[in-house]
Amino acid sequence: MEGHVDLTSKQFQRHKLFGKELPLLMYGFGDVISPLPESVNVLEDILVDYINDTCIQAAKAAGKRGRVTVEDFKFALRKDPKKLARVEELIAMNKEIETARSLF
Repeated sequence: MEGHVDLTSKQFQRHKLFGKELPLLMYGFGDVISPLPESVNVLEDILVDYINDTCIQAAKAAGKRGRVTVEDFKFALRKDPKKLARVEELIAMNKEIETARSLF
């Protein structure tokens, strides 16, 4: 058919990057133990779009440097205090882990 897009072609196949983790997260946040695959797929689409948008914002913040840094991601998340605080918490924990490893 002319103008028909084949959604089963390799170009449009889903990679299911978070196929194992998302149902567990959904259950942990109150969903049923085995959520519908359609629900998982929709949530994965939203998650992948969010990650892509955040990476694009960080890349724009990096500008002509050509290298995206943690500071660029912090800048991209500056309008969401909860996410920014979580990023800073994870960075602090990573530093603690690195310090502990260097002691052994």
